Amino acid sequence: MRVSLISTAALAALLLAACAPAAEAPAGDISVEPAAAPLSDDHAGMHGDDMGAQADAPVDRGVITGSLALLEGNILVPPAGRDVTAGFGTFAAGPRSVTIIAAEAPFAQAVELHTHEMSDDGKMAMRKVESFAVPANGDHSLVRGGDHMMFFGVDPDSLAPGSAVTVMVRAQFEDGTTEEIEVPFTVAARD
Repeated sequence: MRVSLISTAALAALLLAACAPAAEAPAGDISVEPAAAPLSDDHAGMHGDDMGAQADAPVDRGVITGSLALLEGNILVPPAGRDVTAGFGTFAAGPRSVTIIAAEAPFAQAVELHTHEMSDDGKMAMRKVESFAVPANGDHSLVRGGDHMMFFGVDPDSLAPGSAVTVMVRAQFEDGTTEEIEVPFTVAARD
């Protein structure tokens, strides 16, 4: 009888959580939604400069609990003859702030955290950064023309449009502890 009560209680909790509106979800709960439509690319063959609506789009927080998730993550197929590409999406943190300090992927020899900044000569320039900060119960967007991930030494055969891949990110918390977190990306074809 005890197993039956636990199962019934668990089922009831899941049904209530699934039916609750996102605004009523407990703090720290996050949702991983299916990937958005493929992103276009027009900046040096790696990624575009259009930050458009994606940078301003609200993040839907659902009922999946965790310390960090990547929402609508996309990695572009590398340009023909190249082994470098970029990744985008929105990191969402749970109840603790998170600093992303590194990443690695089985399909790339190296992954770097990058941003775009205005150079001294008035041009946008891409540069490597040490981390991305995600506030507690907040978001940090990776967008074309802003913060993003760069993948080097990519095996092009491992990135078929529409396929799912994972990237391991190293997250550091305020107390100095770190956690390896697997985040999902969808491979997006180049337009």
